[in-house]
Amino acid sequence: MLTVGWDVDPRDWSLPGPDAILDRILVATRPGAIVLMHDGGGPREQTVAALPRVITRLRAAGYGFVTVPQLAAIARPTSH
Repeated sequence: MLTVGWDVDPRDWSLPGPDAILDRILVATRPGAIVLMHDGGGPREQTVAALPRVITRLRAAGYGFVTVPQLAAIARPTSH
């Protein structure tokens, strides 16, 4: 089992609004960061509304996105 931690928690579960979710992510994201966003456990409309803007702004800042399996492959040391 793989355990994955996160670096950025925009507290989207607290329903602060899409603008606050975006701002919290942009302020806290650094190279290599893992951003936590919630997709269950209550109303997620604000998270869904913020996500396209988050993706656009982070890509414009030079960030890319990987899946957890891709991240695990990147982090796994290679043996020779």
